[in-house]
Amino acid sequence: MRGYLLDANHVDAYHLEHPTFIERLRQVPADTLVRICTITLGEIEAGLRITTTTDQARRDDYAVFIINELPLAIEVGVATRFYYAEIIERIFRRHSPPHGKKTKTEPHLLSLGVDINDLWTFAVAWEHGLTLLTQDKMTCIREVVSIEEVNVECWL
Repeated sequence: MRGYLLDANHVDAYHLEHPTFIERLRQVPADTLVRICTITLGEIEAGLRITTTTDQARRDDYAVFIINELPLAIEVGVATRFYYAEIIERIFRRHSPPHGKKTKTEPHLLSLGVDINDLWTFAVAWEHGLTLLTQDKMTCIREVVSIEEVNVECWL
């Protein structure tokens, strides 16, 4: 599969018609996929439900934009778990918990600045051979996953 997977910050840029993003998007060949992951859809939906900084009409407009412009989302599938687990294993090998201390996975990852949703999104991009478009640094993930495995770009 050839194409791009949009993180939430690039979905926002698309919705707001950020000039740099829109210019890059126009250069993408018509047969190239531009998709969103169901994890990112969940992040956006949660944000729409809990935000208090915008009015309901703006949030409704954003929800309609997502349905109309990004109707085909890539789901986390059974095979995605292998990519997710590989990333976590690599992070644990590189950033082991303190010796002799039993540490739960999620708290350890959070202590390293790793967002669980980013792990899943990265895993989906890797599984499908998509370039991940994000403004987020994702430093810990990017230091264990090579650019040949997941290319990451920022169009903002």
